[in-house]
Amino acid sequence: MAKQQYAPKKKGKIVPIHMDADFYYEWAMRYLDKLNFQKALRYLRKAVEIEPNNPDYYCSMAGILAELGKYEESNRILWHVLDEVDPSLDECYFYLASNYANMMEFELAEQYILKYLQSFPESIYAEEAEDLREYIEFHLQDRPRQSESDTSLEVVFQHDRARRLLEEGRFNEAARLLLSIIKGHPDFIAARNNLALCYYYMGRFEKAMETVQQVLEEDPCNIHGLCNLAVFYSHLRNQEKLEQLLAVLKKIIPYHFDLAYKLATTLGILGEDEAAYFLFRKMVPRTGQGDLYILHYTAVAAYNTGRIGEAESLWKKVERIDPSEKVAPYYLRQIQQRKIGGQAISEASYHYQLPFHDTFPFGSIETSSDEINQEWKRNPLLRSSLLWALRFGDRDTKFQVIQAFAYIADSEVEEALRGFLMNPVEDDYLKKLVIFVLRKMGAEQPYKAIINQQTRIIDFRLRSIVPVWTEKWQEVAECLRVHMQDRYDVLEQQEAQMLWIDYIGKTYPNVPTIRKKEAWAASLEYVIARRYNYAITQEEVAARYGVSAASLARNYKLITAVCTLP
Repeated sequence: MAKQQYAPKKKGKIVPIHMDADFYYEWAMRYLDKLNFQKALRYLRKAVEIEPNNPDYYCSMAGILAELGKYEESNRILWHVLDEVDPSLDECYFYLASNYANMMEFELAEQYILKYLQSFPESIYAEEAEDLREYIEFHLQDRPRQSESDTSLEVVFQHDRARRLLEEGRFNEAARLLLSIIKGHPDFIAARNNLALCYYYMGRFEKAMETVQQVLEEDPCNIHGLCNLAVFYSHLRNQEKLEQLLAVLKKIIPYHFDLAYKLATTLGILGEDEAAYFLFRKMVPRTGQGDLYILHYTAVAAYNTGRIGEAESLWKKVERIDPSEKVAPYYLRQIQQRKIGGQAISEASYHYQLPFHDTFPFGSIETSSDEINQEWKRNPLLRSSLLWALRFGDRDTKFQVIQAFAYIADSEVEEALRGFLMNPVEDDYLKKLVIFVLRKMGAEQPYKAIINQQTRIIDFRLRSIVPVWTEKWQEVAECLRVHMQDRYDVLEQQEAQMLWIDYIGKTYPNVPTIRKKEAWAASLEYVIARRYNYAITQEEVAARYGVSAASLARNYKLITAVCTLP
């Protein structure tokens, strides 16, 4: 039998299949035909990743999100199309009008449908647009109106854009846009209400109070203004005025949906869950049982007022509408824990997201920093929630948020942290942590902070106060930094460094000869220790630096003779 010959094995080659955006889009449409919205969204997102400038993909995503009751998220995608992808795609205004109508914001919906009808009077959606316009005007209980001028429509759109910036936590941009609107239209009260909120979120509390009071001077019964004022009183801990205002707000039953929504959310945030429940419960039927956020808010109010069965029923509806989210399952687990006598949360949060501590494991911040950064950039809700937590969370939450911000490090974060430093009611220790984070971010110095009820200017740079800065002087500064870094907070370390700079500047050019850097560093530390009343002796400080107490005492006298500490 002939010997069988074997050909040498060739290495297998895996030929990757290139699936283009059209492939994913086609599959998305197949799942959409089967009403499988979650899979349709998944494939559309893949299509967008491959072809990020195709407006059709975005519009399809916006449509699916609207079907799921996620109108705000749908609107964000539509505005992204108009702002970044295809500004000429005016049919987005039709979709926006439909979304706002579903959100019961009929005045805004009317503006968008008017804009669409102006641009496309003969479009394929013209008949549907006229039907939508009639539906909106029926709910507004107004006669059909003529299209408003381009100028007035443009102002409405600019204000809506400012609102979106505010919701996304981009407070500086929102404030600039609102100021420009108010400059041209000083009687636009809604813009001034939102400007007051901007100032509040930015930590400019006096400006916030001044702005909302201007609103109420012109319109004393303005519900948005009264709600904002209540939040401001709560933050300023003005309990007497807050209780007086809450007594008034709890008697109001607004007819318009958007006013009821503003009042209910404000009451809920301020802990008036019973009054919030009463308003939210009335809103549920008006949304057709399909608005995720109203269902969630009502469930939260029910949970916080002990209506556990109703809360469970509402969150089950949320879970059916939005099975991809973890919010409803989280609260349903809490209810089950409560039923069996286990440990469950005492209060639910009105924010439609997992509680802050469950969103990101900040205890392992080193391993999750990339995830936080990416999520921050793509998720406006997380952005606004973190900024909200910095202002209104408990001390532990603020501590974790400040650490997280070190890894996000964008201009909005820097602005928020600088505002935190100037808030007189914030914890001094947290402010010192903020200063550390700002330095780690590379934020430009100096930093201005209210510490110990005094305004301080913090600057860690060795500023050029003398013609030259010698190596010996720098060695003293470095020795001081190494010895103090684990024993003193960042401000005390900075004071020691600035004291050394001040001493050099005041004695130059007759600066004493530096023979032993440790002796000078020990003396500087002892000055700071005395300033903050630390129970420590010259001998103890000298021993840590390996110098004699006599050397420390001698240099201490030289330093305090020419330098005055605040």
